[in-house]
Amino acid sequence: MALPILSTPEYSATIPSTGQSIMFRPFLVKEEKILFMALQGKDEKEIAKAVSNILAACILTEDVDVTKLAIFDVEYLFLQLRGKSVGENVDLKLKHRSGDCKHVEEVSVLLDQIKVKFPEGYTNKFQLTPDVGMQMQFPGIDHLGKMNYNNQTFDELIGFIADCVNCIYDHDNVYEEFTKEEIVAFLESLSQSQFTNIQQFFTDPPKLEHDIEWTCPECGVTEMIHLEGLASFFT
Repeated sequence: MALPILSTPEYSATIPSTGQSIMFRPFLVKEEKILFMALQGKDEKEIAKAVSNILAACILTEDVDVTKLAIFDVEYLFLQLRGKSVGENVDLKLKHRSGDCKHVEEVSVLLDQIKVKFPEGYTNKFQLTPDVGMQMQFPGIDHLGKMNYNNQTFDELIGFIADCVNCIYDHDNVYEEFTKEEIVAFLESLSQSQFTNIQQFFTDPPKLEHDIEWTCPECGVTEMIHLEGLASFFT
């Protein structure tokens, strides 16, 4: 006789970059095992891969492609998923950033309080001339490891930006199909000021972040701790 099938609840969340409402289920023990193994290895790419795979399994809305989501979308949705799977709070251990006090404070953060913050005026659309504009795609999980500008050659930087171009448009047409060579040539034809504006899209992106103010019971010093990115909430 077959064992009974357990039902799982369904919840809704909103994708920050698009405002689309989606449905998801909590992750299961088998999926938590995948995450645990990735966290044990402490490899950023493996953790990102595990998070992406778990989201793909748990998101029930059919038209959502996790590989196309922005990195901050993935981080936010995973925190929402974790909240419904493990608990609405995450426990963190905070240490002083300076001074002699070695006290470690344990705090509990409500996951619903953690939001994606968009820089003022942030946009993925750039009007290059009165007639021609460009729309960018937010970098996703596949772009992790390619966003360190200090370790990139100029050709690597151009190639990375080219991968994130969604379309070019003018008054009459939207150009969504082009070769890598064509879009690289287009980017190389930009003026320095146009190119700098586009770089800002990558250097100051929306972030999953949260500030915690705490007062040490040992020394009485009050500090503000800034948490940024998914890894901060697994500390």
